Amino acid sequence: MQHRIPDLEMRLQEGTLGYLEEQVFLELIEENLIEGRLDLAAAASEHALGQHPFSVDLMCSRAAVLLEQELPEEALALLGQAASISPGTVDVILLQVETLIEMGRAAEAEILLAPYLASGEDLDLADAWYFQGIIEEQRDNWTEMHRCLETAVRYNPNFQEALERLWLCTEILGNHSEAAAFYETILDKEPYSWQVWFNLGHARSCMEDLRGAAEAFDYACIINENFEFAWRDLGEVYMQLGETAKAVECLQTALDKTGLRDPELLIRLGEALERHGQKTRAAQMFREAISIDRRQDEAHFRLGCLLVTEDRLKAGIGHLKRAISLQGDREEYHVALAEAWFRSGDMPRAEECLLQAIEMAPEQSEYWLQYASYLLEEGNPGAALDNLETAITLQRSARLDYARIVCLFRLGMRQEACQLLCLQLSEDFDAHVVLFDLAPELSSDPDVISLVRAFRTDP
Repeated sequence: MQHRIPDLEMRLQEGTLGYLEEQVFLELIEENLIEGRLDLAAAASEHALGQHPFSVDLMCSRAAVLLEQELPEEALALLGQAASISPGTVDVILLQVETLIEMGRAAEAEILLAPYLASGEDLDLADAWYFQGIIEEQRDNWTEMHRCLETAVRYNPNFQEALERLWLCTEILGNHSEAAAFYETILDKEPYSWQVWFNLGHARSCMEDLRGAAEAFDYACIINENFEFAWRDLGEVYMQLGETAKAVECLQTALDKTGLRDPELLIRLGEALERHGQKTRAAQMFREAISIDRRQDEAHFRLGCLLVTEDRLKAGIGHLKRAISLQGDREEYHVALAEAWFRSGDMPRAEECLLQAIEMAPEQSEYWLQYASYLLEEGNPGAALDNLETAITLQRSARLDYARIVCLFRLGMRQEACQLLCLQLSEDFDAHVVLFDLAPELSSDPDVISLVRAFRTDP
């Protein structure tokens, strides 16, 4: 049949379709629905019922098209005719249920659905439990929705729509461990269900089992090598694992599988390339994303940051300012621009940008720490100390406490600095490296070295 579809579509467009058998019409309508050619599917379904007016299968096919066209009232009326011709036909009943759900008439849908939740063919049972899950979703009953969708997947482990909704339901409930256990039981019986492997990858990722997530996404890619989202998510996991070469390979494969130059995917690939040390190619990816969509703020941001690290400050600042103009509520954009201005020697502008970031996210201790480092480099430990004391009142952070100690040393308050250092080393030894990051001279200060050695627990 497949080789005849293009010819039939051309004849349909030209109005020369002529007589076709019922099965040919069904395949033609389905093909156009799958490919998203709704106008052709609608035209074919009209022709089909004109030639086969009492075909229940074609009535169902036409009703499915009407649902896609957001015409549920017409679909329900047509399904009523089908039910009068063939009472009790499961396909008709389930389509009536779907239509009623679409119309917000869940109670009526549930009455029709009830007899089909207990017995029948596995695929019909899967559909019935899926629709029951949709009804529970409309009621915001997420736990019951999760149970219904799991039941649907038990009857049909390759039920893509049910698995997609089950994944979203799990995200809402946060029951990732329970979901992972469920997927593993399904895979014991149906090891080649790529969508189940994909869902398992997400569950494991949310459980912070990155190795397990990578394994699951990898199986999804092996089983369905054209599943672009699995390649994308596998690349993201490898990024988190620090395996940048594998991340680049997977994200490049995802880009190839899409057949399109997806700006968001180009940005992710660029990020992976940058982390892998291929900065020239990374910049190409960011620039390509911008050329496709000039409003891609993250592409401007990442390209700006990359240029700043290469001391191409003017170009970098231009892209960072553009990113902020597009998305001004991302504090990390302001922090990056602050760093660029600081490297340019423009402390007032750097301070202004950093203060904007701190105002947006005062709980981020790293921003306060960066501000303190700027003030220390400018030779203003008093202002740095004042700002750190403000930050410490907002959140507890050992790194901020150590930065405060640096300020005390710079202000000549050695006795107080050493007393606080002794206390801080006893509470959080590992963070003491902040001392030497902010004030390298302290690495040769005899009092500091003596205290650090006294609290070191390494053999």
